[in-house]
Amino acid sequence: MAVEENSSEIVKEMAESVAATNLKSLADAPAFYNNLAYGNAISHQQLMNNIMASGFQSLLAINQAATAKAIESLISTQPSEGAVDVAGAQQLMKGAQTTPPVTHG
Repeated sequence: MAVEENSSEIVKEMAESVAATNLKSLADAPAFYNNLAYGNAISHQQLMNNIMASGFQSLLAINQAATAKAIESLISTQPSEGAVDVAGAQQLMKGAQTTPPVTHG
């Protein structure tokens, strides 16, 4: 009989221990998930910052390449080529000044 009482006491203590552990897990859950969400938000913000920095670097590289190409084009243009370009632009401007706009009745 003493063994049965001892056994039931062990079962009762185990059940109380499991119940206490479950209660602690449930009580800790909001803080755990809050910290998890906070960590995810920080990680997401860091990722967005990296994407923006990468995009900005790409934009700078494109801008520098375009500027370099424009400077190269200006430097390599011969005076005679420049005169032809200016004459062509002047003809286009003169045509634009004397051509009336298209109107529909």
